[in-house]
Amino acid sequence: MTDLDLPAASARLAPQPTAPRRRVPRDIPRFVALVVLALLFLAPLYWMISTSFKPESDTIASPVQWIPARPTLENYREILTSPDGNILRWAWNSLFSSLAYTAAHLFVSVLAAYAFARMKFPGRDFWFWTVLSSMMVPGIVTLIPTYVMMIQFNWIDTYHALIWPGISGAFGVFLLRQFFLGIPRELEEAARLDGANSFQVLTNVILPLSVPVLVTLAVFAFMGSWNNYVWPLFVVHGDMQTLPVGITSFSSRYTTDYGKLMAGTAIAAVPVLVAYLLAQRYLQEGIAVTGLKE
Repeated sequence: MTDLDLPAASARLAPQPTAPRRRVPRDIPRFVALVVLALLFLAPLYWMISTSFKPESDTIASPVQWIPARPTLENYREILTSPDGNILRWAWNSLFSSLAYTAAHLFVSVLAAYAFARMKFPGRDFWFWTVLSSMMVPGIVTLIPTYVMMIQFNWIDTYHALIWPGISGAFGVFLLRQFFLGIPRELEEAARLDGANSFQVLTNVILPLSVPVLVTLAVFAFMGSWNNYVWPLFVVHGDMQTLPVGITSFSSRYTTDYGKLMAGTAIAAVPVLVAYLLAQRYLQEGIAVTGLKE
């Protein structure tokens, strides 16, 4: 073997690099589990939308039609023009009362949470735990007393009955108080040195830093009011009905128009879905930081 052959021979004898083994990412099982859970949660939503585009005869067809064989907009046309109910008026009642309730609930919750988080007064902790303990009382327990109050105030079949009875919720007070406790007191003390009073500290220091949790609470309050069924069923009737109560008119004791019922439900789901999508970033941030303290 000549000297010229030595480099070639050494190259052949040298160990060849092996291809690295592909490791299965550890996140794949978690991803698969999340996909399965997402499908389970989305299946009822898909079924609702799919059924709303089916003729009435196809809604009870066997085998089940996951994809409408004869898609139609007839269900939406009929519920929008039905003489049995004014769905647009019901939607307006729900929208107006839910927005007004949300604004009032935020106002009351902010004031109460600021007092419990920043102010010092006799019995502060006692009253806070008293308010918090009201969360353990089922709402159905207070339904009859509250209904009697609505009769005495002449608020039956008015927006007042939909807005005012539930604005002082304990959950909002607890959520905002926990967030306010996490705001450094140095910011408040600096504002006090500049001559700010308690109301100015709240509006100029506390609230601008609390946008995420305020949006979170607003979405929760709006969803709770919009989806409320039992209370509006008692206090409003006819054209004053809310949308969740009104769409039940498409279902009677003996028959149920599933196509129209699902079309009305799909319309009722749109505002809540839009509110969640618009506030998604604030929801994640508000839930993540609520409860942290300095």
